[in-house]
Amino acid sequence: MRDVVHFKNLFGPLIVRPLWRDPFRFFITIVGVSLGVAVFLSIQLANRQTLSSFTETVDLMLGRANAVIHADGVPFDETYFKRLLPLRDTVKAYPVIEGYGVETGSQEVVEILGTDLLQDSGIRDFSLKTADDTLQGLLPLILDPRGIIIPETFIPERHFKPGDAIEFLINGQPVTLTLTGVLESKGLARAFKGNVALMDIAAAQSVFGKIGQLDRIDVRFLNDKNFDRMQSKIAAVLPEFLHVDRPQHRSGQVEKMLRAFQYNLTALSFIALLVGLYLIYNMISLSVVRRRTEIGTLRALGASPYWIAALFILEAGVIGAIGSAFGVALGYGLAKVSLQAITLTVQNLYVSANVADFDFHWSEGIPYFMLGVGLSLGSALIPAYDAARTSPTWVMRRGSYDLKVFRGNRRLTALGIGCLALAAVCANLPAIGGFPWLGFASVFLVILGMSCLAPGALVWMRDGSHRLCKNWFGGEGLLASRNLTQNVGRNAIAVSSLAIAFMMVISMSIMVHSFRQTVTVWIDQTLKADLFVRAAGGKHIDYQYALPVEPIADLKQLPGVKAVDAFRALHITYNDQPAILGSGDFEVLSRHGNLVIKDGPPARDLAALMVGADRAIVSEPFAYKHGVGVGDRVTLETPNGTMSLEIVAVYYDYSQERGYAIVDRRTFLKYYEDPTVNSFVVYLEDKADLPAVRKAILKTIGASHRVIVRSYGELKEEVLRIFDKTFAITYSLEIIGVGVALLGLFNTLVALIIERRREMAVLRFIGAYPQQLRRMVWIEAGLLGWIGSLMGLVAGVVVSYILIFVINKQAFGWTIQIFHPLTFMLAATVFFWVVAAVAGLYPARLATQQDPRESIRVE
Repeated sequence: MRDVVHFKNLFGPLIVRPLWRDPFRFFITIVGVSLGVAVFLSIQLANRQTLSSFTETVDLMLGRANAVIHADGVPFDETYFKRLLPLRDTVKAYPVIEGYGVETGSQEVVEILGTDLLQDSGIRDFSLKTADDTLQGLLPLILDPRGIIIPETFIPERHFKPGDAIEFLINGQPVTLTLTGVLESKGLARAFKGNVALMDIAAAQSVFGKIGQLDRIDVRFLNDKNFDRMQSKIAAVLPEFLHVDRPQHRSGQVEKMLRAFQYNLTALSFIALLVGLYLIYNMISLSVVRRRTEIGTLRALGASPYWIAALFILEAGVIGAIGSAFGVALGYGLAKVSLQAITLTVQNLYVSANVADFDFHWSEGIPYFMLGVGLSLGSALIPAYDAARTSPTWVMRRGSYDLKVFRGNRRLTALGIGCLALAAVCANLPAIGGFPWLGFASVFLVILGMSCLAPGALVWMRDGSHRLCKNWFGGEGLLASRNLTQNVGRNAIAVSSLAIAFMMVISMSIMVHSFRQTVTVWIDQTLKADLFVRAAGGKHIDYQYALPVEPIADLKQLPGVKAVDAFRALHITYNDQPAILGSGDFEVLSRHGNLVIKDGPPARDLAALMVGADRAIVSEPFAYKHGVGVGDRVTLETPNGTMSLEIVAVYYDYSQERGYAIVDRRTFLKYYEDPTVNSFVVYLEDKADLPAVRKAILKTIGASHRVIVRSYGELKEEVLRIFDKTFAITYSLEIIGVGVALLGLFNTLVALIIERRREMAVLRFIGAYPQQLRRMVWIEAGLLGWIGSLMGLVAGVVVSYILIFVINKQAFGWTIQIFHPLTFMLAATVFFWVVAAVAGLYPARLATQQDPRESIRVE
């Protein structure tokens, strides 16, 4: 008990009071930790909400279903529903039509569910506000062939009420529906943030052009709840092309697709947190430096080494707790911004989904608070341990702390080289479970190796720059270069944090620039058509929107049109992973298109191999994920039997991460008998005819369907705009990381000024002017910034290769060509160095404000 009292009495004067007297540095450290925790928390919350919103929506749409019967990407004949009648004692089946409409006033995408309203409440939770649930109340909703039921939260700014007419774009056609009922805001009405609607199944079949067809059958088990047994019974009465899956199957597929993207953001945000923890290390190191005399006195009076260590570890805990608490609060606000950016990326690249705002409970922030505190405590272990284990005479001697911790740079250099060698080994190993865990380990090893090489880099910089500094800056430059290794420990930490932050900037910039340039070159080489036409389907392109094929014949007769190629795609599952089956006219593609082939014959020779044959070309992501290539076969179950496709070519594609398998349109029609198209491209005789042909297309098709017609330039601009928005969040993370690193440099320079106050006092006594001291500190800041910039530049280039050729390749299957943004890299290096030098202005000014008599009085 006495030890606890003594410890409490020491903590206030030795830790709390000095922090209170130095609020500026204390504030900077708190800000750094807060930013690190906030960034990490915000990314985790946004990632979790993106997936949970989609999962919740799927659960609400499926209700209490135990199984789902569906065909890949296409509706199927409703007569198959009758095959379940022999199982009516064991299962209850609910037929479903699902489709998308765009509410024309707001351009919001709405999922419309067609069900048997008389029975559907047995599987889905919904409650009508405007009608009772008896047969008499439901009859008006069922009998209206254009009746629709919406939630009370449906597109709030539109304010619909029963009896109103609502216009939707469905497959490019304007369709007017009558609001016949309103759902209470619970259960099904919460799906898609309220952008969902109900129709009677007969009305939905008519509106979506699916008379006599179903999109899926939801099944509820009555007695036996064992899925495997029931799956076998149901599959036995159905054709092979109909799949019987668990309700969670779709959510699981989306989770697989999002996993790599979300893990990449998590790793990037953790680096920002890691850089922030360098501030804690600097703060505790400074505490040891400033309290060296007190520590020596306490040790001489018999204080236990464990007391000394506990004091400084507890100081780190206090800083970490305050910073983490603010970080959790800031992270909640930052998560809303991150959620918008991540949602945009998910919608553009993966799946159309309305992500609901999350309800954050402060208890959810406890793990992240504990993570921040734990890492803060860990970052203080080295300075606290060394202060506690050093004898009183060494603790009170100037510079002894750093000399002891970083004695033996050769071992650190050898360790750093070993880490880099191990990083090279990890980078050449395959993915584990389809995810690049070893690629991320390689990046971590590069960071660790670079940190271990920092002391050696300081020694190298001192030896290589002292003559140059002396010639350019005189005595101040010589002293500044010599000072690089007087405080190797703290300087190495500052250089490491700067290098890590700059590494993030350089590596991500090279990767994003290379990806963008690769996509740009791919677009220029591949998209040779002059006009691109698709159904007006809201804000995001989706293969749910289809057009009739008949207008294509009319388009071919338009003056100036050379050829028209129709494209149709289906979302399918292959090897239990999501993929896309596409179809096109290979005769047109071979003559006018220009697919960039990775493996196989050139695009101009594909027509001879593909037209009318059971063959396919596959995109590079598809080939990589499924381990297939030229000569292999892809087998799919279709409504007209098994389709076994021989792969004749692998082509480069950067439009979909899940991968394409493309067949000739004739082959597609043979197995699927679906004549509709999602889009078509138009090749012109003369590009000067483009405006006239565009007007003719809108006149020809616009009379019956609303379409979007874009030129090559407009489509390219849109693709690159989406690309830039997709990567906007990575730029934000980089900026935060750089800001935290510069705070670390600032902290380090202030620590150096305080530690060397006696040295500077001596310089003042032997004739140094204040402006000379200011110049010396400013030059030293510039040297540290230059070392950090050079190390970060080299490490950034190395990490960019790992990102491009290991992590992205293993996670997404894309081959990205390296493009070095040399101008940006040079400008960023100079800018980073200048900003680092500017960060030394205040510490330089602080050096001239110290009283030399007070600093040297104890000598």
